[in-house]
Amino acid sequence: MRPGAISTVDQYQGQQNDHVILSLVRTTAVGHLRDVRRLIVAVSRARLGLYVLGRKDIFAQCHELQTAMQIFEEKPSKLQLVKGEKHPTERKSNETVPAKNRFEVGDVVVLGGIVHSMQEALC
Repeated sequence: MRPGAISTVDQYQGQQNDHVILSLVRTTAVGHLRDVRRLIVAVSRARLGLYVLGRKDIFAQCHELQTAMQIFEEKPSKLQLVKGEKHPTERKSNETVPAKNRFEVGDVVVLGGIVHSMQEALC
């Protein structure tokens, strides 16, 4: 399934989606997200799921983002996928998935390979 929209934080103000993927992987500095208002826009637009991909160590050092980073620390920090599961799934959100069926995405390179293989399957 293709994404419904791809947008920058500044273009996204006032919009919402069920799932939002916030990519911060191509940064070496906090930059414009140092403005907390931009961060709020970026993380408050997901109704069901927010996935933030990035270098946590860079953002954890930013004084202006300390409150937000503390909230992120309380949440899972690794993306886990269920092998072979497709959308829509019949699995309930509170259903436990056996460890042998779970796959933890180690880094953005692995995630890129997964996305590439999904794209290839669509073609």
